[in-house]
Amino acid sequence: MKNPTRARKQTSGISFYFILYTVAIITVFVITMERDQLLRQRDEDLAHLVQIYIKPLQLSASVDTARFFVGAGQAVTAESLVVRVLAEGPIDKKDIAYSLVDATRILPNGSDEHVDRDIRLRNIDGDGVLVCPPVQEGTYLFNVAGYKKRIQSDGKTMKVLIKDSSYVIAFSKRLEQVDRDTALLIVKVERSGLVPPQLVLSVQEIRENWVLGVPYRKKIFVGGVESLSGVSFSASAPGRIERAADAGSFVTLVWEKPDLGERSFTVTGDAGRGFGTKDRGTLSFTVEVRPATFVTQPAEKGFWGIPYVFDGQIVGIDPLNLSVQAAHDGQQLHVRPAVPRDTIVPERTWSILALRVLYHDATVREHRVQLTAPPPPQIRWVQQNLDRVRRVYVISLTATDPLGGPVRVSLQSQPAGIVQLDKIRGTAFTITVNLESKPSAVYLKLTATDQYGGQTVSSRQFNLSQ
Repeated sequence: MKNPTRARKQTSGISFYFILYTVAIITVFVITMERDQLLRQRDEDLAHLVQIYIKPLQLSASVDTARFFVGAGQAVTAESLVVRVLAEGPIDKKDIAYSLVDATRILPNGSDEHVDRDIRLRNIDGDGVLVCPPVQEGTYLFNVAGYKKRIQSDGKTMKVLIKDSSYVIAFSKRLEQVDRDTALLIVKVERSGLVPPQLVLSVQEIRENWVLGVPYRKKIFVGGVESLSGVSFSASAPGRIERAADAGSFVTLVWEKPDLGERSFTVTGDAGRGFGTKDRGTLSFTVEVRPATFVTQPAEKGFWGIPYVFDGQIVGIDPLNLSVQAAHDGQQLHVRPAVPRDTIVPERTWSILALRVLYHDATVREHRVQLTAPPPPQIRWVQQNLDRVRRVYVISLTATDPLGGPVRVSLQSQPAGIVQLDKIRGTAFTITVNLESKPSAVYLKLTATDQYGGQTVSSRQFNLSQ
């Protein structure tokens, strides 16, 4: 017969171990659940980061509704329908593959029919360009799909291609559509009973000179359309087309950093009205860029108290678009229009005069002038000749102020009374010595005084012996 007490102890022991086993199972289950939840959260965060980095593909129509026209007496449009799909998201868009999902024509009675045309889609500079052969009037719906091959699903994992490297991550539903998107293109083809005007582009000069260091801007005049808002423009590199908010008849080609040499530009416009060649205009012109050159080369030296004359005009640029900024020793003096003779009188405290020619606030050319005290008049004894027929001795000399201007001279001689000076003011002088009294020598003392108060004395002795 079993002992009741021993039986109760065995039953109690079994219950205790069962409880411990149950607790262990629950603990492992909880840990596993938490681990799986953490792993799922990690995979979701990783998928989110991948989505941010590679940027989902997004397609949209370039215009809400593209319009084309069927001309008078025609059954279909003059040319094919050309509509663009814009791609956003990926940095590199040139490998996006575009395809047509379906094409539908909405009939006037509200019903629709499938468009049976050889419709082509091409990737041009990353965007999708749809080309449909000429069609009848009506409303057309083109559903276009795009695909960029970056993510491949493989069961429970995904292979992500980033640049030249591939990475394997856990499968995520949020990444399934990252590489795919669709866009609906709406095209209205209407009948026009009028003869459309030709889109025309023109410029004032087809050949032009420009200077280095100044952005080049040229107006492109547009005719044949009521508004420029529906006209698209393109220009050959490195030019770009700029539209002014208030300009109703022109756009501007801008070349930010011209380089030396000759450059040809081609500008095209497309009015997008569906009138074929009448909607397109093209023009070409040539620009030759040269170093910025002064019309009049300015002096490199200036003098205190003496007016310095500066011509700020630049060859090849309309002076009405130029201004001159003047400064001395880092202190600005003024900004004035560029004129042929702008005069500045340097003061004795100045050492450098800096002149900067500006084209719409852009620096075209700079010029620096060293300022010093004015030198006295310069006297040069040029030559002397014996005229035996007239029995005179002729002496030639020059005398000028610091700017090469005229001076006043006075002459003293020893012996006196035999010397004659042809004039008292000028830059070139002649002294005539009479030899009738047969002097053996003559001593001359010449004094030159300029309009700025400078004075120079020069003396020479000439041997007149026969």
